Amino acid sequence: MTKIACVIVTYNRKQLLEEALNSVLIQTESPEYVFVIDNASTDGTEKYINDKFNFDNRQWHYVRCSQNLGGSAGFAQGMRLALQTDCSWISISDDDAIFEPGYFAALRKGIKQYPEQSVFSGSVLLPDGKHDMMHREVITNSATLTVRCVTDETYKHDFSYDIFSFVGILLSRQVIEAIGLPEQDYFIRFDDFEYAVRALKFGRFMNLSAAKVLHKTTYTRSAIAPWKEYYVMRNRIALLIKHRGNNHTVRWYCRRFLLRKLLAILLFSNRRRQARSLVNAYVKGYQDGWHARLGRQLAFLPS
Repeated sequence: MTKIACVIVTYNRKQLLEEALNSVLIQTESPEYVFVIDNASTDGTEKYINDKFNFDNRQWHYVRCSQNLGGSAGFAQGMRLALQTDCSWISISDDDAIFEPGYFAALRKGIKQYPEQSVFSGSVLLPDGKHDMMHREVITNSATLTVRCVTDETYKHDFSYDIFSFVGILLSRQVIEAIGLPEQDYFIRFDDFEYAVRALKFGRFMNLSAAKVLHKTTYTRSAIAPWKEYYVMRNRIALLIKHRGNNHTVRWYCRRFLLRKLLAILLFSNRRRQARSLVNAYVKGYQDGWHARLGRQLAFLPS
């Protein structure tokens, strides 16, 4: 029997978490286990959710962390707990991922249809019904791990790809036990990218067109916050050096990445208004990424 554990990481979004959990409950084939990892929410999430759901059920678990260590640490915590069950697959997502009816049934069908696959995903949709394109990517340059998004046309059928986000991902126990848990010290940004690079050693990933997850996010790549940009710069460089080494090509790419980010400050008005903070974030992120100084940085935390 294919047993699935569903890990959901949350922080200060209790209504969204309620919707995400309800979307698990209404599945035609629900996961056998559910783990909610609360990254030290301050909005009353714990009481709100416990009042609405039966966490006394031994299959549902609510875990509140002592501090917000970021999504990657939350996923690592949930996956560690899930591995203590008899599940053979683990689903991971944030609290803004709402599974459409039949999502897990489609995943189970995919497991039978593609027995050689060890990582599956569903198609990620935005509230307007369009595909959220940044979640499934293919590598265009292996030396620098450069990627492009999968085309909209591709989503009409099942397809293989190279890089996933942590929205609607299902990983086999065997892969997780082989590659370990997500990098907890990445805090935010590129933690999923780095984990995908590790998982890719066991083959490309399969996206199932029949499995759909609604991503209720307000984030866009045009939205800029200096504290977030620090982790974008730092983690992108750190993962590239980790997986491709310190060579001429990597050094050239990292310098070019920094230069492009600095030039973008001049090109976009919303960045020019934050020029000093962004320059500091990019330069410090570049330095810390190069020297693998990871973890939460007190100078770059949500305000």
